[in-house]
Amino acid sequence: MRVIKKIVSFVVLAGAPALAADRQLVEGIVIRVNDRILTTADMRQRAADHSAETGKPFSPNDWGDLVQQVADELCILERAAELKLEVSNEEVNARLTQLRQENRVPDDASFEAMLKSTGLTLEGLKARLRDGILVQRLISREVGDLAVTEEELRQRYEQEKDTFMIGERVHLEHIVMPVAADRSNLEGTLAIARRLVAAARTSGDFKALVAQEMAAGHGTGGDLGVVVAADLRPEVRDAVAALKIGEVSDPFVSIAGVHVVRLLERIPPTPQPFAEVENQLRQREMDQRYRSHLASVVTELKKRYVVEMHPELMATTK
Repeated sequence: MRVIKKIVSFVVLAGAPALAADRQLVEGIVIRVNDRILTTADMRQRAADHSAETGKPFSPNDWGDLVQQVADELCILERAAELKLEVSNEEVNARLTQLRQENRVPDDASFEAMLKSTGLTLEGLKARLRDGILVQRLISREVGDLAVTEEELRQRYEQEKDTFMIGERVHLEHIVMPVAADRSNLEGTLAIARRLVAAARTSGDFKALVAQEMAAGHGTGGDLGVVVAADLRPEVRDAVAALKIGEVSDPFVSIAGVHVVRLLERIPPTPQPFAEVENQLRQREMDQRYRSHLASVVTELKKRYVVEMHPELMATTK
């Protein structure tokens, strides 16, 4: 099912509505953009695609948004036709090959079976891929260059810094001593751990004492490095929370065995450095500008085209 979802996602994200102008109409017309129409059957297919893409049932409350989205796509396709933008068969076949490679489809029969499970045929998929390429080409032409400067990204970083916070981190040394499934050796293991703790608190050389116990075959451990506190096992996290820098914990038990930890450093929550999130910030900014520019383009197109939408026809659809 994961592969099927990926195929549907590829088609849906291409923004490629089905054309129904040459179809004998026996159902209500939900969307009309000039001579381009989508019927209730077309919209049911769109809803099925949406469900396959998201893995969630399509809610009747989503019809309004879906109808609006598809109407916008039809407007974009109509504009592409006005500009006489074209897509070659070679481009469509290349996109189809890419799709099959990404999904590791072994043969034509398997591919057609996957398409059938989503309600599509091979020719129908090609038509939608063709429209998807047209949509992308038109958007690139109409929206134009959306270059973002580093200064703009740094401003966004300062505004959204809280969204890039790294939780509290701790630098730990540790040892964990295994316990038998029936816990028959638990008390003996705890006794070894208590002696280690007492010696470490006296000598301060926790690392050397851990190495000795490991050499004796009593457990595994060493320097854990810096880790996010929230990612630790609950038992370890609770023990660390009570420690001051340099302190060694009392022995405690988890499903992994008997633990002892030493806290070397506690790093408070801090935002990720700008350099680490620059690409993410750029993508956010590009997406926002893209959507804003595209909305403006579609708004102007709707002033010129005959656009009708009837989401109410889908209210009782099955």
